[in-house]
Amino acid sequence: MTVSYNRDVATSRPWTLFRVLMKWRGSIWKSILVELAIWMSSYAALGIVYRLILNSQQRAIFERISDYCDEKMGYFPLNMMLGFYVNCIVDRWRKIVSNIGFIDNISLLVSTYVDGFDEKSRIQRRNIIRYCCLAQVLVLRDMSMRVRRRFPTLDTVVAAGFMLEHEKELFDSIKIRYAKYWMPFQWALALLYDVRHDQKIDGDIRLNRVVDQPYPHEKYPMRGFHLLVKEIITFRKGLGVLCSHDSVPIPIMYPQLVYLAVHAYFIVCLISRQHIVGQNSPKQTPIDVYIPFMTILQFVFYVGWLKVAEAMLNPLGEDDDDYESNTLIDRNLTVGLTIVDEAFREKPTLHADMFWADEIAPLYSAESALQQPRGNVFNGSTANVK
Repeated sequence: MTVSYNRDVATSRPWTLFRVLMKWRGSIWKSILVELAIWMSSYAALGIVYRLILNSQQRAIFERISDYCDEKMGYFPLNMMLGFYVNCIVDRWRKIVSNIGFIDNISLLVSTYVDGFDEKSRIQRRNIIRYCCLAQVLVLRDMSMRVRRRFPTLDTVVAAGFMLEHEKELFDSIKIRYAKYWMPFQWALALLYDVRHDQKIDGDIRLNRVVDQPYPHEKYPMRGFHLLVKEIITFRKGLGVLCSHDSVPIPIMYPQLVYLAVHAYFIVCLISRQHIVGQNSPKQTPIDVYIPFMTILQFVFYVGWLKVAEAMLNPLGEDDDDYESNTLIDRNLTVGLTIVDEAFREKPTLHADMFWADEIAPLYSAESALQQPRGNVFNGSTANVK
């Protein structure tokens, strides 16, 4: 489930930082805890071997190795590698989330332009929405394990009501080696064509004038039809972006390289960051500290940075902060069918508003009025300069 913390950072206060830092689910602490514990255990074990088990000659060799490793730590370009990698991951994450798909625009256009209160018209409107939701289910069940567990087979999709039995038979009758995500969209567009043929789409010639590509030669102007087709295609393109990002991931060499560099760096740190007790070592520490606090902080920053990219690499996965695909599916079907059926042509009766013949006076509670800024914040900064 996506971790929400917007309410905790609604205002900037000294303790706001601690509210965010104390979160556990989806936090950096949870993501690095196991690896940090393993690294600290390995560091402690190596320190015990160095201090208590090795003889003086062996300790001298270990100290020279530690000095050498410490001198070469700058050879790991972690900042540059992690910076480019995380930037690439964030860009992919943003594209996936922005194309996940909400059914609202299609539903509102269907409700606006597809007319009719009879049973056939209701079925047509509902099926257009259901077919679009079905396409989204078919795409997400092949990309998200959460959705796959919910819909392991097409029979479960039928049982959930996204597809009817005769539609499944038609779906299965098409034998091709590739995914058939396109079929529900084909059904929706074919149904939309039938609706237009039945003249249930508004054909006001005045509305047709504002269409980007008008069709003056058509017997029935196509503004509503044009907008509906365009919106369905836009929805399909968004799902196509998801498919592209899922089938063509970042080349495996890149994450391999970054993971290898970060983990190799801290493996070397097990030796180079040991506190040396030998008298002749150039890296002898003035204070014998058993816990490497600064290296632990570095581990939290670098490995945590890597974990951020790992969590965002597939936002449709099963991490704490991944996208709620099942919730989106349920929401789209419920909202879409409600808009085109229960709320179809529902609107309040017309009455004059409270500002009809009076000056518009903003209304605030006593508490919220005290928080309003002085002056007009939407004027230019030099508007009142004389």
